Amino acid sequence: MPAVRKLLLASAAAAAVPVLSALLGLEGWVPDAAGVVALLITALTLVLYVHRPVPRWALAAGVVLLAAASTVRGFAPSSVPDFRQPSSVDYRQALAFEDATAVLLVPAVAALLVGIVALPQFRRPAGLTALACGVALLPVVAVAAEVADERAGSSSFAGSQHLAAHLAAHLAPGLLATGLAGLAAVLAVSRADRWFLAPAGALLVQAAVAHTTRDMAGSWYLGEVVRGVEATSAFLQPGLRADLSAGATAGISVDFRVGAALAMAALLLGPVLIAAGAARTAGGPGPASAAGEDVALG
Repeated sequence: MPAVRKLLLASAAAAAVPVLSALLGLEGWVPDAAGVVALLITALTLVLYVHRPVPRWALAAGVVLLAAASTVRGFAPSSVPDFRQPSSVDYRQALAFEDATAVLLVPAVAALLVGIVALPQFRRPAGLTALACGVALLPVVAVAAEVADERAGSSSFAGSQHLAAHLAAHLAPGLLATGLAGLAAVLAVSRADRWFLAPAGALLVQAAVAHTTRDMAGSWYLGEVVRGVEATSAFLQPGLRADLSAGATAGISVDFRVGAALAMAALLLGPVLIAAGAARTAGGPGPASAAGEDVALG
């Protein structure tokens, strides 16, 4: 399917711009727009080359919603909030944009889950599904550990019950989206082509969602607990806390840029792999025509 490959390669090429920009710490409308274009090309590929209606429209809708979430987050204020004034306008706006992003991630991942479940099902060893369960559980555990860390940091402050409730409301959509993405990865194993493109893509999407949710946990900490933080600590941006000691600043900056680039690559390339896998298994007239020697169930 050379036409499919050309579109997916175009999507990957467009994705290279925001990934490199994140690696270098560059911001602006150009990398944001390139990321949205990459996701929209992937959605177009799904519409054109996935012939089964439910996978076609559900997966395309999920990718478009991912593009919407990325766009909303791109509009968040880029200035660093003043850690001495956690109720500043810039911070409150950034937090509102993050909340909107998390809310959009839930239907996006849910649509991907519906589309993956609607793909043709094939016989796969049970061990592969068990392995996928273990791998998909790791991001959920990482996010839960981050939430527990934030709750522990706020336990010594007055009104900690209110803070815990606020934390739950702030992170619940991201936690739900992370879990749904993991479920999609597990179910994709029995609906994957011989290269297991769909489960790999779903795991990448889950990693990106988990990264976003962990960033949101840091933003919550900034807004609600920062009044008790010592003056020697500061925040480079919502979601990243760092001690600004002279010897550690450069290393932290490099680590963050690499992490941001990997998260951006996962968000943009995950849907590409899902689209490629869906085109292989649901892109022909028969359920097994694109899967080679695989045998479809039912």
